[in-house]
Amino acid sequence: MHFFRAIEHFIVHFATTVPLPVFVFVGSFLEEVVSPIPSALVMGTAGSLALIDGNTLGYLFLLAFIGNFGKMLGAWLYYFIGDKLEDVLVKPMTKYLGVTHTDIENIGKRFTGHHLQDGGILFLIRMIPPFPTTPVSLACGIIKMNTKVFLIATYAGNFFKDLVYLYIGYAGLASFRLMWHRTNKVKLEVDIIVFFVIVSFLLFLFLHRGRGKKFIKYCKDRYTTFFDSVSKKK
Repeated sequence: MHFFRAIEHFIVHFATTVPLPVFVFVGSFLEEVVSPIPSALVMGTAGSLALIDGNTLGYLFLLAFIGNFGKMLGAWLYYFIGDKLEDVLVKPMTKYLGVTHTDIENIGKRFTGHHLQDGGILFLIRMIPPFPTTPVSLACGIIKMNTKVFLIATYAGNFFKDLVYLYIGYAGLASFRLMWHRTNKVKLEVDIIVFFVIVSFLLFLFLHRGRGKKFIKYCKDRYTTFFDSVSKKK
């Protein structure tokens, strides 16, 4: 709780010391790169300050337009990392998880190539407030989704989501604080669920396709040998 309050104080302090367009650009980039920073806090704060400064509702569109360039840049960073990770990790993945480069290419072919469909799915994912964005960007890089489709869908989905956050902040500081705390709680829960799903999937691959398969066979053989020896002694 103290950690999230510290983040809130930092964001609010930063927002009041720089021009609002600079805040939404830098804040959105940091929010995309540093997962614990919720977008509801960044854009909600921007919406509240826009109201205090006497700006009109139309100004919120400008803030969303500027801010999402920062967020798109952060998403592209993880996309780039995912693209390079596929080359770096292919040997360890083949060795320990039994996943080959061909397997990854086949997965990519199933989820890429249809730009409208791929972009539409990513657009909807980006619009879901509590859904963690980092694993999505990494996965898109690993399967090598078309870069233009990735950037456009990421920008569009985040734009409409952040526009809602901006308006809630603009509508009233009290409702904004309640909203971002609730959103952050749900986001944390979803992050934990996604983490365990990924770990469970990797464990499944390790036990059924990778080196874990040999380990299970070794344990079974030892188990059988032990009970055979016990039976003979009897």
